Amino acid sequence: MKNWKNKVLGTFAVIGLMSLLISSTSSQSQNGKWMIAVGAGGGAAQNNELILKMDTQTGQVYRWDKKGLKRFEGTWVKFIVD
Repeated sequence: MKNWKNKVLGTFAVIGLMSLLISSTSSQSQNGKWMIAVGAGGGAAQNNELILKMDTQTGQVYRWDKKGLKRFEGTWVKFIVD
């Protein structure tokens, strides 16, 4: 009976030690840095679309500046609100 108790206590000690080691060495991962928002008007040409992305860590906001009517060509421009 005494041997059984030692095995159980030893198992719990190992589990506790491992959980302490894992929690102390884990680094925080950067998950979900960008938040995307899309809005479109109801016009006939659908030319007034607005696509924004925000860096959730710094708060900087960028808008997608598309080239003419080409939907997938353009650049990200810093969005400045006065």
